[in-house]
Amino acid sequence: MTTPTHPSLRHIRLFVACSDTGSLTSAAATLGITQPAASQALRRLEERLDATLVERDGMMPTQEGEIALRRFRRLCDLVRHACSPATKAAIGVIETRLTWPHLRAIATFAEHGSFSAAARALEQSEPAVQRAAREAEIVMNTALFENSTRNVRLTAAGLNAARWFALALSEFDSLRDELMEARDHYAGRISIGTLPLTRTFLVPDVIALLADRYPLARFEIVEGSYEVLVDDLERGRIDILVGALRRNLTSQTLHQEPLFDFELGIVGRADHPLTRHQEIGPDQLADYPWVVARRGTPSRETFNAMTATFPADKPPRQSVETGSLNAIRGVLLRSNHLALLSRHQVRYELEAGFLAVMDYPLPDSRRPVGVTLRRHWLPTALQAEFLSLLRKHSAELD
Repeated sequence: MTTPTHPSLRHIRLFVACSDTGSLTSAAATLGITQPAASQALRRLEERLDATLVERDGMMPTQEGEIALRRFRRLCDLVRHACSPATKAAIGVIETRLTWPHLRAIATFAEHGSFSAAARALEQSEPAVQRAAREAEIVMNTALFENSTRNVRLTAAGLNAARWFALALSEFDSLRDELMEARDHYAGRISIGTLPLTRTFLVPDVIALLADRYPLARFEIVEGSYEVLVDDLERGRIDILVGALRRNLTSQTLHQEPLFDFELGIVGRADHPLTRHQEIGPDQLADYPWVVARRGTPSRETFNAMTATFPADKPPRQSVETGSLNAIRGVLLRSNHLALLSRHQVRYELEAGFLAVMDYPLPDSRRPVGVTLRRHWLPTALQAEFLSLLRKHSAELD
């Protein structure tokens, strides 16, 4: 990963102060620099962004300046969150001393788990990354790292700082995309976390449509467990999480939006022995091995409720546990295994006659699918259009 060139955080704060005070001279005084130095800093900021941010007669923000101002305010707020619970006065001092290398070092260490891995990701030397991280610790006057018996790891304060720093870095990336969108150049990136249910039909369908409209746009599909993807979302590594919603999500930083409901059915290969039964009961289901979803997922909850009706002397044969739809399909097509799946997940196999849904109702198997988003997230135009298309296609599924 090539480290992007970022403008100075000090220059960003100058631009925000200029907007707040309406005067470059007042903004310079706020930051303790001279007016000529402030003028030079503002020019450098515009050069780094390749954008005109203010009208020189009156210092009013341009259209591009308004975009940058909105993102920079959020960026500064995120950095401030990372500095809490320091006092307001201390946070003001910390803000003036933090730099992009500090933010990148802490955020990348948290993502990769070591200084050596962070250095490889940033394409820097390990001593340089470690030096930046330790400087951040001194600037913030907070212990961000602790030594365990074998390695170095982040403290609770370090993990908190890493999360907010990662979001600040993500905010800057979104600014670059928005500035390009303002020039009708849609070459930004959307990173979508996907859970098993939506990996094969909803997310790919929307991406195909949007990629056709905007050939230069980039789409990243990230797979993983719910827990891993939620953590990625909170840290800004992905923009949207699409999949089955959780009933017990309680978060101050995330919220869920339902899109549609799905129902599970019992799926096996098209010539499975159970397809010849006119009536299927729990006793017959207990005769066959099962491919089950991971623990804690809605599908696994439905499976547990269904198998509670199996005969006491025939416990369920949970032969395979996986969240991979490719693995599930492979096992079903080559054996007598059964699995709980939605028709949406295997629509192509059903249409081709490779798989079949057994005639066995599953009470209370209806579950909501939707998106999980960060609270107060400000999407780019491309991200907003992706979300709008998700809603539209989901409405057509109901």
